[in-house]
Amino acid sequence: MNHALIQCALEALRVTGDSKEPLANLGNFSERDWRKTLPWIEESGLGMYLMKVMSESGALMTLPQKTRVWLEQDSTANRHRLAAMRQEFASLIHAFDAEAVDYAVLKGFALIPGFCPDAALRSQLDYDFLVRVNSAAAARRALEGLGYSLKPPRPGRQKEEESAFTPPPRAEPSADCNFYSSNIPRPVELHLALWESICDEINVDAPTDALDRKTFRKWEGLTFPVLADDDFLILQSLHAFRHILACWCRPSCFLEVAHFLEQRQGDVKLWNRLRSRAEGRRNLARILGLVFAMAELLFQAPVHPQLAEWTSEAIPVPLSSWVRRHGRRWALARFPGSKLSLFVHHAFINDPKLWKEIARRRLFPLRQRPQVGDSGSPGRALSWRAKWQQGLYVSSRLKFHMGGLLTYAWELPAWRKCLRTNG
Repeated sequence: MNHALIQCALEALRVTGDSKEPLANLGNFSERDWRKTLPWIEESGLGMYLMKVMSESGALMTLPQKTRVWLEQDSTANRHRLAAMRQEFASLIHAFDAEAVDYAVLKGFALIPGFCPDAALRSQLDYDFLVRVNSAAAARRALEGLGYSLKPPRPGRQKEEESAFTPPPRAEPSADCNFYSSNIPRPVELHLALWESICDEINVDAPTDALDRKTFRKWEGLTFPVLADDDFLILQSLHAFRHILACWCRPSCFLEVAHFLEQRQGDVKLWNRLRSRAEGRRNLARILGLVFAMAELLFQAPVHPQLAEWTSEAIPVPLSSWVRRHGRRWALARFPGSKLSLFVHHAFINDPKLWKEIARRRLFPLRQRPQVGDSGSPGRALSWRAKWQQGLYVSSRLKFHMGGLLTYAWELPAWRKCLRTNG
C-alpha cells in the first residue's frame, strides 16, 4: 500500500482545520497507487467517508477513472447492503420488543447522527445489543425465533457476559465476496456489561447502570433504545481500547469519536457529566484519554480544554509516549494489525510476573486456531481446496506473529527506557 496516499486520505478526513490541500493532492496519485491502497481503505472503514468528502469537494473527478469506478461501485453496493440491514435491524428490535427485552442498541445505527452523520458512510458487519441480565433468556428466544443460532463462547470469554448468534443460512449461498456486499452474513452479539471479562487481565470499572439511563432514538422510521450520550462515548472508547489490545482497530472508530468530539465540543454540561461518570473508576479515565489522543493524532479531533486537562492528568506518561511514537504507525497497519499495542497493554499491568505471562501468551500463541476452508465438504477436490486454504491461513498467521515478535523486540529497549525514566 502507498503510505503517502493513506496519510493524504487521513488529512482529507480531518474534522478540524483546512482539508482543501490534501483533497486536491489525492488526484496526484496513480491508478496503481490507488489499486495497492484500496484494500486498506476498505478494511479501515474509511472508504465511504473518503468518497463523501471527495464528492463534495470535486476531488473525486480528479482520480484515475478505474479508481473512481471502483469507489462508485463500492458506494452503490454499500447502499444496497444498508437497505438489507435496515430490514434485518427492524426485525431484531421488533422481536426484542415483542419479548419485552430490556435492552439498548450498541454501535451500528445508534451511532447516527452523534458519531456519524449518515449510516451509508459506515461498513457495519454485525449487530450489538446491551441486555439486562434478567432479559437474556428472552433475548435469546427472540433471536432463535428469527432463525439465529447460539455460537460456542470464544476462548477466554465468560459465557454469561457475551453471547454471539449466527444468522440463519441462506437458501442460495452467494459467491459475492465484495467487502460491501449485502450477502455477507451479519451475526448478533448480546452483551451484559459495557466491559466484559476477557483474557487481558485488565479490570475496568465501567458503569453498570447504563440501561437505567437509556434514551430513545429515531432513524429511518424506527424507534429504539440507546445509551445516554456520556455512556455512549464511554462505550465507544472501551470498544476502541478492546481492539487496541487485540492489535488492530479500524481507524474509522477513531474518526467517529473525533466527529462526536467536534460536534459536541462546546457542550460543557456533557463533559461535566462524562467526568462525573468516569472519575474515580479504575482505568476508565486513562482509557478515555488514550482514545481521545488517538482521535486527535489521526483526525485532529478537538478535545475541550476542560476534558483535555482531566484526561491528560489521568493518562500516564508511557501511554502518551506510545501515542506519539507508535500511534500512527500502529493505526495504519493492515489487518491483523501490529503487536506494537502490547506496550499499551503493558501500561495497564503492574505485576511483572503477570505481564511476563501475558507477553509470552501474546507473542507465542500456542492454542489451536480455528480451521479455515471447506472442511466437512464432500469430494477430494474440495478437500484439497480446504487444505490449501488452511495452509495459506497458517502461513499468514506465522508471518504476522514472527513479524510482530521482531518489531516488539526491536522497540522493547526504548520502551523499557521510557518506563524507567517515568517510573
